[in-house]
Amino acid sequence: MSGLQCLLYMSRATGEMAPADIDRLLEGARQRNRSRGVTGALLHYDGRFLQVLEGEPEAIDQCFERIQGDRRHERITPLYRAPIEVARFPEWSMRYVSSSGPADRAVSAFLDQLQAQPTEATVKQAITLLHRLAAGSAHWQAR
Repeated sequence: MSGLQCLLYMSRATGEMAPADIDRLLEGARQRNRSRGVTGALLHYDGRFLQVLEGEPEAIDQCFERIQGDRRHERITPLYRAPIEVARFPEWSMRYVSSSGPADRAVSAFLDQLQAQPTEATVKQAITLLHRLAAGSAHWQAR
């Protein structure tokens, strides 16, 4: 076992976030994550955040404590935390994904279900979805 852990959580933005606000959030997160060896991806969709973090347990704890104290988030809900053998997002200190089109009811319904009743299957689907979107998609912007 490598000593790596994966944490998946959801939250809501406390207010509208302009692109410049997102850029500032990402810049700080990427710098801190690089220095701590944390990788992952962040989906911002319809006022919600879905984020996966990977790294050493202590680094994940520090990162999540910082997130919980961030006033830009509310209703922060940890959905999954477990040891992993290999990071799925090793090339990204914080990949950011957002929709480039109109709201999609299927995505919203999936996020509602995931937050209300996370199961092993929906958690795996969420992490796979984040990975696919982070790699690039026609209707999603990743940076």
